[in-house]
Amino acid sequence: MSQLDPGEGTVEGTGEAAVEDTGEGVVEATGQKRQFVKPVILLAIALSGFLAYSFTPLGNYLQPVVMEGFFESIEGFWWAPLVFIGVYVLLTVLGVPMVILTFFAGFTFGALEGALYVMIGANIGANLAFDLARYLGRDFVSRYIKGPIDRIDRRLRKKGFLRMLQLRLIPVIPFNVLNFAAGLSGLRKLHFALATMIGITPGTFIYAYTAASLMQVYLAGAALDEVTRAALRTSALTNLAIALALLITISMAPAIYRKLRGKPIQAG
Repeated sequence: MSQLDPGEGTVEGTGEAAVEDTGEGVVEATGQKRQFVKPVILLAIALSGFLAYSFTPLGNYLQPVVMEGFFESIEGFWWAPLVFIGVYVLLTVLGVPMVILTFFAGFTFGALEGALYVMIGANIGANLAFDLARYLGRDFVSRYIKGPIDRIDRRLRKKGFLRMLQLRLIPVIPFNVLNFAAGLSGLRKLHFALATMIGITPGTFIYAYTAASLMQVYLAGAALDEVTRAALRTSALTNLAIALALLITISMAPAIYRKLRGKPIQAG
């Protein structure tokens, strides 16, 4: 009896250990598979958007001339701003460049109203894109993508609001790329939302103001009276020059701020 006890204990212990090891292995393998599910979904969404734009009528609808005609055709309806905001949100989430649509807002609704509608659509779309990237891709990035991503991640964690605000004030940085990149980083959602709301305000109003000024130039050329035409052209060109000067100033704001603080300007 005493000879069987060690054997029984060994068999029993080995069996429990094997079951435990096997269970942990299954859980670990399942967890690793789940790590790749969200990035695959994100990639599938991006690929679907690209294919839809390239091989369906959607690409034609998003052409500048077609969109301009569409928004001009609905300009007089009360629901036109709602349609514009909805389109802006959708295209922002899909990652479509939005500068042209911002100009359309200035053309169609005027500088102030157009900028307001763009602000609403851009903020909603940016936050949705941020959430989409964070939910589908953040775990994958933090686990498998290192190097420069870690450096950006640390900077956004340390001074997230100020860093994002600086990036938002630079017009050459693609709006949609920054939405998804911020979602993949460790930046707090509140910091992203506030920095986006504040940071895109100057550029949005300037783009809409520029578009409205260009519309004034067009209307000046269509005026019947030569005196009226000259007056409108002068006013429109003055407004356009002001808009461009403001745009250049805003783009240089981060560099000016660092210069005033006495710190060297660092790339990235």
